[in-house]
Amino acid sequence: MMGHVFDLQFFAQERTESATPKKRQKTRSEGKVCKSMDLTAAVEILVGLFGLLLLGPSMISGLLGYLRGTIGFLGEEALLRDGWFYLLGEAAVWSYFEAWLLLGAVIALFVVGVTVRQVGWSITFEPFKFNLDRLNPVSGMKKIISMRSLVELTKGILKASIFVLVIWVALRDKLPVAVRAMQLPLEYGVLQLWELLWDLAMRLAVMLLIMGLVDYMYQRWDFEKSIKMSKQEIKEEYKQMEGDPQVKNKIRQKQRELAKKRMMSSVPKADVVITNPTTLAVALLYNREVMTAPRIVAKGKGFVARKIRELAEAHGVPIIENKPLAWALYEGVEIGEEVPEDLYRGVAEILAMVYRLKKKPSGVV
Repeated sequence: MMGHVFDLQFFAQERTESATPKKRQKTRSEGKVCKSMDLTAAVEILVGLFGLLLLGPSMISGLLGYLRGTIGFLGEEALLRDGWFYLLGEAAVWSYFEAWLLLGAVIALFVVGVTVRQVGWSITFEPFKFNLDRLNPVSGMKKIISMRSLVELTKGILKASIFVLVIWVALRDKLPVAVRAMQLPLEYGVLQLWELLWDLAMRLAVMLLIMGLVDYMYQRWDFEKSIKMSKQEIKEEYKQMEGDPQVKNKIRQKQRELAKKRMMSSVPKADVVITNPTTLAVALLYNREVMTAPRIVAKGKGFVARKIRELAEAHGVPIIENKPLAWALYEGVEIGEEVPEDLYRGVAEILAMVYRLKKKPSGVV
């Protein structure tokens, strides 16, 4: 005995299917995207370090110029006037702004590029909309005590442990050098301390970059998992996009009924109806002023053929029996199409007969 095979996942509503384009677009419109803050921070730090390496001399030159001007200002009589502090403050603000402007712009450009590379252009204000669910303490506790929060806590502990380890190893190896640098003349001591700090910063930045790449891969996997859909959800979405099959069938039925009514309204205008004689009926119309060949305005089989014949009889349209021609026209020509050349002869003979019966001039075909 053959049994039925059931898809248990369909009934269990398990989310096992990849998200559809519509679901992805809806998720993006809600502000839910795949993004690693660790990767963005790593790029920001690395770009900042290399920017300092390239732009550092000009930045230091600008700041030293401000310090020289400040020292020179202190010996002037301006200190005795009102508002001297605001003059120094304004100069300080502009000096620091000009020194850091280019570096800040470069960092911002790279951060925007990395963010766009991760999530694309996605601008939405949906996350800023007021939502009462965010004030619900129960849902808040669920967010705090969840697998995602546990994963983020584990990541934070792991990152802190790695950073502490890197700093400890660097200081263990470089601490004697740092102690000796403090005993050197100021210029040489500062250079050695700068090299130590640069080495430590680069180690931390590279470590953060590696962790950021790993975090991005995890975030992408977690994001894809979170937007997966069940088979029932895909089915419902398809219904919404394509329409319910039952509704579509009803629409098609209405369209067929309307087309049939339009077709039947053309029968009284026809020149002739060709039958086989009981099961088929094809109505032809020919106006040589606007048509290059006779055209089928209605055709049908069975019940429709009977209705075409009844309308033709009621309106005095001639009915001619020709089985081969009726079948050829019914199967080979659609409603609204002109008669093909291989059927010209048979149709011309019938129309000539009809025109003679109506005492119309011949030679119209």
